[in-house]
Parts: sequence; structure tokens; C-alpha cells
Amino acid sequence: MGSVELTGTLFDIQGFSVHDGPGCRTLIFLKGCPLSCRWCSNPEGRNPFPEPLYRQIKCTLDGLCVEACPHQAASIVTGKLILDRTRCRSCTTFECTAACCTEALQRGGYSMTVDELYYLIQRDRQYWGSRGGITLTGGEPFFQPEFTAAVLKRCHTAYIHTAVETCGEVPASAIEPSLPYLDWLFFDLKQMDPGLHREGTGHSNRQILENAQWLSGAYSGRMVYRMTIVPGYNDKPEHISRLAGFISSTGGNEINLLPLHHLGREKYPLTGRCYYTDELHVPSQEALLGIREILVSEGIVCYIGSETPF
Repeated sequence: MGSVELTGTLFDIQGFSVHDGPGCRTLIFLKGCPLSCRWCSNPEGRNPFPEPLYRQIKCTLDGLCVEACPHQAASIVTGKLILDRTRCRSCTTFECTAACCTEALQRGGYSMTVDELYYLIQRDRQYWGSRGGITLTGGEPFFQPEFTAAVLKRCHTAYIHTAVETCGEVPASAIEPSLPYLDWLFFDLKQMDPGLHREGTGHSNRQILENAQWLSGAYSGRMVYRMTIVPGYNDKPEHISRLAGFISSTGGNEINLLPLHHLGREKYPLTGRCYYTDELHVPSQEALLGIREILVSEGIVCYIGSETPF
């Protein structure tokens, strides 16, 4: 019997990005993330499996999806379509989306082999210029460690620049196989206090900080920290000073500050989630400059938003 070909689960591929690594790049979004950040802009990337995305405004409640679903994951209750997405975990055929005549149900996520993905990467290569490449993001790329390592290795051996954006909430053993094939690493930090980190993301930051320290010795490529600035959560001067101290302790000296935005709001209902971050506000440019001033005074090079180091 032949070996089973390695596949990964993706939810998007975007070309012509200039904010997630040097040059023009192809962004590859992998499904599955261990964190549940309150400000997440890609809620369709949280579950590690493909799932139906539901646009209620297009739904006529004709029941065709209910009849078609072999997993009894869809039902109509008091005039509403209810989806049990946990039952979609084992689905590979998505009869529900095929039966939907109005495109109210669409498939969110799909499987792809390394060869299939590499074909698309090669197709984009002519548009990158001399400094471009690929960036794996998500979701969390190291949530699918074997697939991520295989894609990076395939690209690295073809002289394609590689980058990954990680939240760090994975075992070091999930990251280590990729390091020889990784040119650039964006490492996200959220909050230095363990309790506040759990409050905002659903997890402590212990493993994340341990991985950042470990990578300072294990990884020889370029690592740039990133932090989404959420007013009232991680923008206080004492927290920024603590952040600067931690970055310095890892031997790092640069961070990219990303202002909170609400561009993912419309995607939450598609995944059956409520958007609950309206009370979180977009930081002002003045506030971001004040944060940068603190970081710079403590020896950290700071880039704001698209003001990136490339």
C-alpha cells in the first residue's frame, strides 16, 4: 500500500501582500488556533476543520441543507437555521453547501496537499519581485506542524523566502522541525500578565513566553515581535515597560505594533459567533506614538502598523 499524501487545512490564500514580510508575498491562512482572542479578525480560522459559513440574509429556510446533511448538523428551529459545527468535524463532502440554492451556506476551509499548494505558490512567484516569498499565517500555522514544516521545506529548497506568523501557544516540538527552513518569524505577544492574558485570549501566556525565550537560542533567522494594541487592555505605560524588558531578555530588539481594528466584524455571524468587541476601541495615532516613545527609550526598535522593517 502507498503512503497517504500529507494534507493541510486552509481557509484562504491571498496574493500581493506587502505587510507580512519582505517584498510582495503570498499569504497562506491555515485553519486551527489554540487561542480565542477577543479581537480576532479571522474567526473562520479558529476551528481546525472545514465548516459551513452561514449568511442568514440569503437563507430562504427551504430545508434543502437539512435534508442533505448526513451528519444531522443542520436543523430549523423556530424559523431559524441552526448548525452544530462540531458535527462538521468529520465531514468531507459538504452536501449541505452543495444543496443550498441561494449560497446562504458556503464551505469555509478546504484540504490541500503540499504539491497542490506549491503549484499555486509557483504560479504567484513571478509577481513577487526579488525580495518576495510566502508567509504562513492563520489561525496558527504550527497547529498543523507536519504540513507547515513540509511546505516551508519545499519552498526553502526552491530558494523561496519563507515567513511564519505565530501566536506561540503550541509546544516547542511543533515549531522546531520548521526552523531550518524559516527565514523570518513574526511572534505575536498579547499581554505580559498571565491572568490578563487568559482573560483576553482564553489561555495563560506561560508557554508563549517560554517559547519566545527558547527561540532566542534555537532560531537563527530574523524574529520580529508583534502586538495588537487594545486600549484599556495592554496599552498602559507600566505594561509597555514590562514588554520592553521581556523583549530585551530574549535578545530581541524590535516590535511591530498593530492597532486594533474591527474589519473582521462581519465574519463573526458567518461562523455562528457573536461579535463582542464593540466595547474595545481603535487606538489613536497619538496613543501609538506614545507607546513607541516608551519602547524606544528602553532600546526597542518599534514599527507602527504598515511602518514595517521591510
